[in-house]
Amino acid sequence: MTALDRLTGLLRSSLSVAERPFPQTDGLDPVIAGLKKHNKSGTGSYVPEDLQQAAIRKFWDAQRFETLKDARLVSFGMCVPNRHSGPCIMEDRQRFQAVLDSQTGVDQWVDEPRWYRRCYQGLLRSYFTYDAKVPQAPSVGKQNWRDLRDYLSERTHNIVDKKVNPDWVTTTVENRQLFGEDPCAPFASDVLSGDTTKLDLLCEQLGVIKSSWFLRELVLAQVRQATKLSHEQFKDLIPRLLELLSKNLVLRDRGLILMLDKYASTEQPGINEPLRNVSVEWWGNPWLPSNETRWGGVVPVAREMVSEWLKREFIEAFFTKLAEDGVGDRRRANFWLRYVKSMEHIQFALGARALNSRDRDFEALRKKMKGLFTELKSTDSSNNAFIMTLGDLVAVEFGGMGNAFYGYDVRKTLPFDASRPVGTTVNAPNSLKHKNRILWMQHQDGIKGWNKWEDMFEATLKMHFDILPNAVTRRTVPRAAAPAPAPTVPPPAPVAPRRSVQSPGGQTTGSKECDFSRIALDAFARIHELKVDDNRALNGNLWVRTDDNDLQVNKALLDWGFQYKLGKGWWQ
Repeated sequence: MTALDRLTGLLRSSLSVAERPFPQTDGLDPVIAGLKKHNKSGTGSYVPEDLQQAAIRKFWDAQRFETLKDARLVSFGMCVPNRHSGPCIMEDRQRFQAVLDSQTGVDQWVDEPRWYRRCYQGLLRSYFTYDAKVPQAPSVGKQNWRDLRDYLSERTHNIVDKKVNPDWVTTTVENRQLFGEDPCAPFASDVLSGDTTKLDLLCEQLGVIKSSWFLRELVLAQVRQATKLSHEQFKDLIPRLLELLSKNLVLRDRGLILMLDKYASTEQPGINEPLRNVSVEWWGNPWLPSNETRWGGVVPVAREMVSEWLKREFIEAFFTKLAEDGVGDRRRANFWLRYVKSMEHIQFALGARALNSRDRDFEALRKKMKGLFTELKSTDSSNNAFIMTLGDLVAVEFGGMGNAFYGYDVRKTLPFDASRPVGTTVNAPNSLKHKNRILWMQHQDGIKGWNKWEDMFEATLKMHFDILPNAVTRRTVPRAAAPAPAPTVPPPAPVAPRRSVQSPGGQTTGSKECDFSRIALDAFARIHELKVDDNRALNGNLWVRTDDNDLQVNKALLDWGFQYKLGKGWWQ
């Protein structure tokens, strides 16, 4: 046996696994190199928890330090309970203040950097370990954590020695923002781009554990950083950001709010399926009152945006998956997609086949429709119904092509309650088909003077309920019920007239078609801090109250068909 073998055996027998700071090796050079690195970094000191607990129990009663060793052990053990299931120092105000006391606490060594920083290093570990940002953290713990953060910030210069300083001291002094209101911000950009070099070094030298609040909050910092990028750059990062948030329940809602608000601020945000699917999975349907609290954090325009996305998805799903139209005939789907902005609420009545199918697509669809469907009792197990509320109209479409469209006036008593199972037998109790209908139309071309049924439907919806494609429709003030007149379908107009706009001075002027989304206008106005006045319901104009000094704003409004009036703003 060589001398090296004997030395290795002695070292192995004298150290427990937990206490051994270096891995077993067959050469002296790696050990010596490791010792040099270990001494320089100053981060390898192992502090057994049983020694911490013994020092904490002693301090708990005495509330003063007699030795530097005890002060160091307690500094590392601020988050360790003083007894089984007992409180820790971070959640005890009196003892927390005693730890930092200038006479009997760690501050009694503050003028000796090489001694004091042994305690500071422990306090730094406790700062990164205690989670004051979770809802269940007691108020005293949150206050102590904030005070510890301020204390560490104020004492950074006290850990610097004029001669030699471990690497962790240099890292701490160079990163004082760690003790600020946004400690993760300086690392967010690098981590977002995939570079974790600085972060890894920081965690190694300062002892940031994987379960630390710092690494969790760094996820939110990346989201904030991403929202500062262009729309296209941000859109590319959405799947990755959602994956990060899905693993952090504490940050999930806060991060999703930032992402939705950012996406909705774009002038014309297209549908983003990952963002839509995750939003509905985490918060439910945005227009249901039962989900009001969960959706309450986003700006209204973001909530409307997701509502429209989801309604579009449901329309597509119904007429391609739940109806006989399937993917071969998209006419009904295309027609109702033009009215999605008018739909305040949608519901479904599912037949036995859709309710009980184990098909993966059906299971995913039912999950997304949670709270929006009931059972459809019908002799045809494949039949389903789509119930839409557009202003004062409750419109019912059925899955089978042979079924006509039924329309009811919400201001009158509806013959069915969609919160309970509904049927299809005409005039039966709680049936979707009833004589009290206001509208009844067939999806058939070449009838009642119309070449296409879509034109007949559009004209009828406009005449009876003032519902137009791509326009927001709101319910009117309820009025007393009156006998319903028989629906009369107006004849087709030979030529659709060009849209005219009445100017603020009363003149009627020609104008190009208004081709913009009100959601986009509201988001644009919020970004540029503009006021929007919509007087169209009073036979007035849509106004954007701003001058013509901003060329970017001018171009956008001109492209949307607005005209400028000096002293009043932009109108159409």
